[in-house]
Amino acid sequence: MILRERRFEKQMDPRAARFISSLEADLRIYKETVLVNMAHVLMLYRCRLLKRREAATLLSALRKLYRKDPRRLALRPELEDIHVLIEEEIIKAAGPDLGGKLHTAKSRNDQVVAAIRMRAKRDVLQAERAVLQLVFSLVNKAAEHLTTLMPGYTHLQVAEPTTFAHYLGAYAQAFLRDAIRLENTYHMLDSSPMGACALSGTSFPINRKMVADLLGFVRVDTNTMDAVGSRDWLIEPMSALAITMVDLSRLAEDFILMSSGEFGFLDLPEELSSTSSIMPQKKNQVVAELVRSKAALVIGNLTAALSLVRGVPQSYNLDFQDLTPLLWSSVDATEQSLVLMAELVRKVKPNEKRMRAAIDRGFAIATELANVLARKHGVPFRKAYQVVAYLTRKALESGKTIHQISLLDLKRAAEEVLQKPIPISQQEFNVAVDPLKTVQNRRVPGGPSPPSMRSQLAELRARAKKHERFIATAEKAQERTEQRLLNQVRRLT
Repeated sequence: MILRERRFEKQMDPRAARFISSLEADLRIYKETVLVNMAHVLMLYRCRLLKRREAATLLSALRKLYRKDPRRLALRPELEDIHVLIEEEIIKAAGPDLGGKLHTAKSRNDQVVAAIRMRAKRDVLQAERAVLQLVFSLVNKAAEHLTTLMPGYTHLQVAEPTTFAHYLGAYAQAFLRDAIRLENTYHMLDSSPMGACALSGTSFPINRKMVADLLGFVRVDTNTMDAVGSRDWLIEPMSALAITMVDLSRLAEDFILMSSGEFGFLDLPEELSSTSSIMPQKKNQVVAELVRSKAALVIGNLTAALSLVRGVPQSYNLDFQDLTPLLWSSVDATEQSLVLMAELVRKVKPNEKRMRAAIDRGFAIATELANVLARKHGVPFRKAYQVVAYLTRKALESGKTIHQISLLDLKRAAEEVLQKPIPISQQEFNVAVDPLKTVQNRRVPGGPSPPSMRSQLAELRARAKKHERFIATAEKAQERTEQRLLNQVRRLT
């Protein structure tokens, strides 16, 4: 094997070779690794470190590898990784003398970082797009339910009346922040390590900026040791993905809970549900359940990555090899979960009758009743709170619902607590105990009133479309860069 010749007399123990090999995980960066080698050879030629004929021969071999399915290559464990595999294939095609020049002025250390960052940039954009599709699903569904009442909860107890639109809008805001985090991660990844070599650069007169431009990186890493010896840039997308999955898991948990028989607030689509092997009445929310499970997986990947890096000394160590599969695992789990949850949101149907019953049963209008006493009759809010608290306790003790309490009940509670009557009118009382009127009066920016929600949803759409434009621009730039590199390779060969 090319990396053991003249250094070791003995071949590596096959068990050790299999243990340290990353070939299977590296298949994900096969194309990127070939592109990195193409850019590197072009740079060597332009810096007069390779003759034109030499560069053309190497690039012809790389073009063939670019078009080849990597699984058709001999993935022998003793080759260790995709970088050695590609170099060996080039040596086979170009001969040992010329093929041996491919690795001039570069190392696996800077090459692997470049390839991972190139692939991670693509994957981060795909994950961001999936987040935005969920945001649009939430916004569109919310627009259909501006006046669909539902109970808002704190401590999992009925708190105040709100709308299904307001509830969905809350998650849309959170997921839009996730999109921002992923986009910021993209910018962090957009830096070329090429030219850092093993850790201290090279004495060859290379042009690092040229390689960065050929590969579509906007800048060059400014410290060669940091370029190959750090992995915070890899943990950053894993962190953004983990936070996204935390938000997604909360939404999944809500849907599971609110679609249960005890709540009955939501009806989730059959095509995203399963049934029992023995209980024919069951409708199990298996997609949402597995989203919760995938969230644990992505959080675990992040925890493993942090634990792996925390004790590694400066510059490259093979420990880093185990980091990359964790990133790919997190990317795939997150994207799959986002796609399915977006579909779940598109097809969910709220049960207005059950949600309205929960509002009434939970005395969700209590806060607004206290607000009316304070706002219109000058009662200090804390005193108004005590009046309504007393009224609620008495109603619950007597088995009354929200519809059964009367203005007289409120006045008696006020006299008991305040030791004086309150001249509240029947109309004021009727408005205060009407959940829809309560929601309509919450006109503060970000509140659940229909005008407030229309404004909020319009803003969400506009911000999401801005992120979509960024993704489209970035992906087109990647496509143009790759095509430009291939064209330059083609012209030289």
